[in-house]
Amino acid sequence: MKRKLLLWLFLLAVTVCAKAQTRTLTGKVTDHANASPLPGVSIKVKGTNNGTSTTADGTFRINVPENAKVLVFSFLGYETTEKNIGGLSNLSVSLSQAAQGLTEYVMVGYGTQSKLAQTGAISQISGKQVENIPLPSVDKILQGKIAGLQSLGGSGQPGAIQQIRIRGIGSINSSAAPLFVVDGVPINAGDLSRNTTTANSLAGLNPNDIESISVLKDAASSSIYGSRAANGVILITTKGGKAGKTRIRADAEYGFAKPILRDANRPLNASEWRNLTAEGFVNAGFDADMTSALKDVDESFGSNNGVNTNWLDVVTRTGQQMQYNLSADGGNDKTQFHVSGGYFKQEGTVIASSFDRVSGSFNIKHKLNDRITFGSSLIASSSRQRGPTNGGTFANPVLAAYFLLPHYSPYKPDGTPNFSSDPNAEFGPGGTFNPIAIAAMDNNRNSTLKAIGSIWGEYEILPNLKFTTKYGVDYNNLEELGYQNPLYGDGFADHGISTVNYTRYFNWVWTNMLNYRWDIKKDNQWVVNVKAGYEAQKSKLFFSTTETRNLPSRLDVQLGAAGSRPTEASAGGSDYSFASVLALGDVTYKGKYVLSGSFRRDGSSRFGSDNRYGNFWSVGGSWNVDQEDFLKDISWLDQLKVRASYGQNGNANFGTYLFDYVWRSLYGYGKGTDTKNNAYNFNYEGAVGSAPLSAGNNALTWEVNKPFDIGVDFSVFKRRLNASVEYYTRTTSSLLMEQPLSRTSGFQDYLTNIGSIRNKGIEITLSGTPVIAGDFRWDASFTFAHNKNEVVSLASSLPQISGQFIRQVGSDYQTFYVRQWAGVDKQNGDALWYKDDTHKETTNSYSQAKRVALGSASPKYFGSFGSTFSFKGFSLDGLLYYNFGNYVQDLWARYLQGDGFAGAFNKMAPQLNRWQKPGDETDVPKYVFNGNKNSNEMSSRFLYKGDYIRLRDVTLSYTFPQAWLNHAKISSLRVYVRGTNIWTWVKDKNITSDPEASIASQSNLEVFMPKIYTVGINLGL
Repeated sequence: MKRKLLLWLFLLAVTVCAKAQTRTLTGKVTDHANASPLPGVSIKVKGTNNGTSTTADGTFRINVPENAKVLVFSFLGYETTEKNIGGLSNLSVSLSQAAQGLTEYVMVGYGTQSKLAQTGAISQISGKQVENIPLPSVDKILQGKIAGLQSLGGSGQPGAIQQIRIRGIGSINSSAAPLFVVDGVPINAGDLSRNTTTANSLAGLNPNDIESISVLKDAASSSIYGSRAANGVILITTKGGKAGKTRIRADAEYGFAKPILRDANRPLNASEWRNLTAEGFVNAGFDADMTSALKDVDESFGSNNGVNTNWLDVVTRTGQQMQYNLSADGGNDKTQFHVSGGYFKQEGTVIASSFDRVSGSFNIKHKLNDRITFGSSLIASSSRQRGPTNGGTFANPVLAAYFLLPHYSPYKPDGTPNFSSDPNAEFGPGGTFNPIAIAAMDNNRNSTLKAIGSIWGEYEILPNLKFTTKYGVDYNNLEELGYQNPLYGDGFADHGISTVNYTRYFNWVWTNMLNYRWDIKKDNQWVVNVKAGYEAQKSKLFFSTTETRNLPSRLDVQLGAAGSRPTEASAGGSDYSFASVLALGDVTYKGKYVLSGSFRRDGSSRFGSDNRYGNFWSVGGSWNVDQEDFLKDISWLDQLKVRASYGQNGNANFGTYLFDYVWRSLYGYGKGTDTKNNAYNFNYEGAVGSAPLSAGNNALTWEVNKPFDIGVDFSVFKRRLNASVEYYTRTTSSLLMEQPLSRTSGFQDYLTNIGSIRNKGIEITLSGTPVIAGDFRWDASFTFAHNKNEVVSLASSLPQISGQFIRQVGSDYQTFYVRQWAGVDKQNGDALWYKDDTHKETTNSYSQAKRVALGSASPKYFGSFGSTFSFKGFSLDGLLYYNFGNYVQDLWARYLQGDGFAGAFNKMAPQLNRWQKPGDETDVPKYVFNGNKNSNEMSSRFLYKGDYIRLRDVTLSYTFPQAWLNHAKISSLRVYVRGTNIWTWVKDKNITSDPEASIASQSNLEVFMPKIYTVGINLGL
């Protein structure tokens, strides 16, 4: 009995002692911004694993040791907070959201997503990074800002098309361009014109109206767009209103643009051309010596007349550059609005090239009650573009600048343009054209009206269940005039030509979505987000063309109604539609582990009845490693995320309306163009004729793209260093290619799904703040992309040769296929080529040289380096863009560096380095009038290394202190000077064109790329 009593007394003493060493704390945790309770907040005694978490109403209860001094409160997306608890039994804690990091949201397909839940490869830039840039379209501004996104123009024509490729070229015959979605509306992008040499529908969108841009690069982010996501998706969100005081902002910028030119691409002056041509006469055997040759040159060409015209100076100019923008936004907790207007003008670096745009936007959002919210948005613009032709036409002022002889004068003695209606005159219609006269008398313009608008409504069915419906429209209306005057030039023989093209694209999309968020235990541990819906889209095209010849001699009468000989009156149209069901969602556990998925079933009118519907999907996962307990105490680690995704999407973008019905067996009537853009005329003696055009294929379906992506994102030292590293591979199969047919079928081939192509590569994005010293700050960024392209299979086992490219299994899709240049024979000045790729034997016979695969038009590496240095109100911001590992082909070198070929035309400066006597070491053959043994024919001689670095943008600005502005009731004031494309380093000093060519990396005598200098002001009220 005594033993039992002693045991009970011992246990009681131990319990009392334990009670004396611990105590109980209670309290509540709320959001500092709105005082709402925070469930699932982790609470731990500092230095121990003793902890708990808050309940659904934010309250907690915890037993802590008597000597405990600090509790640590942590919650995903909020700043970790420590509280002293000495002598307290109850406390209230408010947590503030983290300024940056995982609380940030990115635009994704059909909504937004926190970076916590992000599993896909998404790059986002803000509107501040694209506003007030002196470029007409947002796709040009994207160059160098997104890793893995290649943005190339190749033409300095204002408003020109910009070619975008994301993670390589994913198609051979279909479009490889990404899908553009503006405010949830998939739009018709690219060059929609039919008369203009180059135009860009995105130039109708004012970059200053943009709030953010998201580039979706992998399956987890883009596959929700299904059959149109194979080449990536670019989401553009325009600006909306914000509650609060109405804010007014005005921006103004003015400057000028000059052509980017290099010494290597200057034309010869009069003396140089005269002497070189005389030397060519001697080498061709026309003359025995230079004295007689110079006399013959003067007699044949009228040279040595005292005139020395630099035609490059004549056709180029310093163009004006300006833009003005005004906006207002504001509202209250019920209604928010945004309204803006803008004007943009850019004169090209070549005469007769310009672009101007008037734009406006309106966005309103209204909350009717706690359940119903609705809104509407509209962005609209009217733009006008004038531009010359490119390539090998004498109406092209760039070609004229190089072809016209320097002893011709552009002006008559009275100062008027020098031209003649005599076909035998130097500026006659049978010969070359004076670009000054053409610019003054011809007219080639494009007027475009563009509008993107939507109306939407949202109904909250249950606290976590919403229904959203949205109807959007993308409208493009193009009126184009091509006028060739009756007095001179292309229109002389027909006494004037007037061609009018009218084109209208009307595209609508209606989206209905259910959005459900489920916090399973209402403790923020297991959270599920699901969206599901239905979407329908239809795009309709209508176009008409009229052409009239024999016009009045008055140059101000340019429309065909005044002509006497109508030669064409035609109209046509096309349409395509999509019907889709879609679903996407993600599940998150404790903010650490995220699993996402998407599914879309698309039906398209573009494909055959056997394969009209396709299924597209993705799965993705991410691990927010920094949220693990074993890393919680690492104070310098802000973020560490590992993610991966895989899926399937498609390509339904044929790039031209001609393929909208290609799955059908097509007949053509009258005159028109077939699916290969070949003209046909089935009419017979005035009667309407008809004939088959294509065989059709009911089994035709989408090109299928299967991308895999794995990435790591991390941020350290309070976000002083941020990085994202990605590896990806994507294989596109079932390519749309022509399969040869027996000619007995009546057709040469038919379109089917065959062949595949693969891209794989690495992307790196770095950003951070290396230096903060008092008021001085240095922010830096770096992007790097490496992509390897490979043809996996083709319609035939034999290689396909297309111009200067070869497509064969195992090679890059854009592999050049040319004869290899071996230099110049030092003894006689003959051109030499290698007989084959062994480089063991040379020949001076072009026909004996074997074509070989040599390099690619696609770069191996490209990216950018940016820096911003700021001190008090001053800021110096710069961006360098680099490109390495590709070749650039000069399409017109055979004339301009032809060693005497086409000797009646002028030549470029490199011809002065020609071989002249035995022993000369040079890479330019002997100059022989009318050509030197085909030395001008295409070979690797005219392939140049495309490696270059360009100072894309540099801006020096000053932001006035707020204390100075308060008295004037000004909220912000900033002034700046900016330079764009102001410096370029080129590795290959022989390159004669701008290294930034098209995606195919071929220069085509385009309007010169501009160097732009501007000054601007940003004012906020």
